[in-house]
Amino acid sequence: MMAFEPVIAADDLWDGEMRSCMVSGRRVLLVRIGDEIRAFEDRCAHLGVPLSEGTLCGNVLTCSAHHYEYDVRTGCGINPRSVKLVEFPLRIENGAITVEVRRD
Repeated sequence: MMAFEPVIAADDLWDGEMRSCMVSGRRVLLVRIGDEIRAFEDRCAHLGVPLSEGTLCGNVLTCSAHHYEYDVRTGCGINPRSVKLVEFPLRIENGAITVEVRRD
């Protein structure tokens, strides 16, 4: 079992913002929509392009390469619907965003 690792202060990630960071050697994308923060692998399900290079409009994250779209509230694909982002467990501890990444 992996441990939760502190990444950034929760107050440093603003509403509607996404940020890429390294956690245990893996690229993780943090996304905040309102009071909800999610952590995903920073990799499009299509060809592995970093999603942090894409755009976030409301709750829709669009990959910069082939315009795959994801709902960041769920990680589910919007276009196409058959894809899903890899999500990592996240907790807020002492004001910091902590993430647990799994080794495949």
